[in-house]
Amino acid sequence: MPWSDNPHTLIGVIADDLTGQNATGILLRRRGFRTASLTGMEWPSDGLPGYDCVCVNTDSRALPARKAYDRVARAAAMIRAHQGRPLAKRIDSTLRGNLGAELEAVLNAIGPASVAVVTGAFPASGRTTRGGNLYVGGVLLAETAVRHDPRRPITESHVPTLLAAQTQFPVGYLALDVVRAGAEAVAPALRKQAKDGIRMICADAETDEDITAIGMGMALSGLCAVAADPGPLTAAYVAALTAHRRRRVMVVTGSVALNTVEQLALLERELGAHLVTVDAGALARGEQVAEREITRVVDLLAAIPRDTAVMGVKTSPLMNLPDQEAAELIAAGFAELTARSLQSMPDIAGMYTSGGDITLAVCRRLGATAINLVEEILPLAVAGRLLGGIHPDLYVVTKGGLVGGPDAAVRCVNHILKEVQHHD
Repeated sequence: MPWSDNPHTLIGVIADDLTGQNATGILLRRRGFRTASLTGMEWPSDGLPGYDCVCVNTDSRALPARKAYDRVARAAAMIRAHQGRPLAKRIDSTLRGNLGAELEAVLNAIGPASVAVVTGAFPASGRTTRGGNLYVGGVLLAETAVRHDPRRPITESHVPTLLAAQTQFPVGYLALDVVRAGAEAVAPALRKQAKDGIRMICADAETDEDITAIGMGMALSGLCAVAADPGPLTAAYVAALTAHRRRRVMVVTGSVALNTVEQLALLERELGAHLVTVDAGALARGEQVAEREITRVVDLLAAIPRDTAVMGVKTSPLMNLPDQEAAELIAAGFAELTARSLQSMPDIAGMYTSGGDITLAVCRRLGATAINLVEEILPLAVAGRLLGGIHPDLYVVTKGGLVGGPDAAVRCVNHILKEVQHHD
């Protein structure tokens, strides 16, 4: 399986300072990726469950090149040791630091067929590249204040020349006219340079559209590529490379009220939701009978095609109203199958629950200590993010079982889809 098809794979970003790392991380977050920014080079003891991206700070900008290489190599090895793939090397937007040495470290960690696509462009911050030169607010880089930087003065504006002076790897150039021809032109141009042995390709970009074309071209090229930039290209590349990964929503409802039945029927018709019916009577019997039903439902959910954006569970009708003990067993069963499904399907990025008992049981099973409330979707239907537990930051909408008109579930789930899908 290609790594980009595997939703378990963490996307790794390596940066030489913390503030720049955070700047790149927030661009990924805006694209819908749950991103953790590590303050050091130690992996969190409790791991990073529920995260898509991890940013690692090597604090190496002012180090000698050899030491910077070693730190970046350690960071790349740490990411790979935790089922991650370094996809980006964050560089300073004025090209300070050990660009050549640190890119060599990343590429050596990934493999001999890897390439880096390098640009200092960050159009929203006035950084553009044209003719291979980096401009800051329309001024050539070497004519700005960084020429007098006390630690790392920059006296070269031509990015390929600057980079070639710092690395033994062959350096290439992707001109603006190729970029402006679109991703379909960028991809073969990158492949040709890679075939010719170029390992670092410096790309021109003046607009966000140029950045998008480069990122999409990288994804289309099929190359084992790394984005080396101040952030926008990283976000565009990661979004393009993982566009086929659907950010799915899980529906968990245990109500048999007529309005809930109508809401779910409309959800299935309008959004193509695939809902598995749970035998509530089996859950109410507990023990082995409940376990068999939970296993059956989890297996059915796992078999739903990955391109199904909305999936989940609904309950079967009950012949008799359950007593308190049976109701608790039913809620616990729904909570257990939800937890197992979330564990086996990490592409689920949002959850819609209906009914107070079910919602509470699910939150407790997931170990959430609270819900960070975000907004009201409709009366008595509220959006938020789980705090703590085994799925921190999971986006949820909770709704009372007897609340809303026929389109209530559709409105709630559409809201979740808009929130969790990758977006600009």
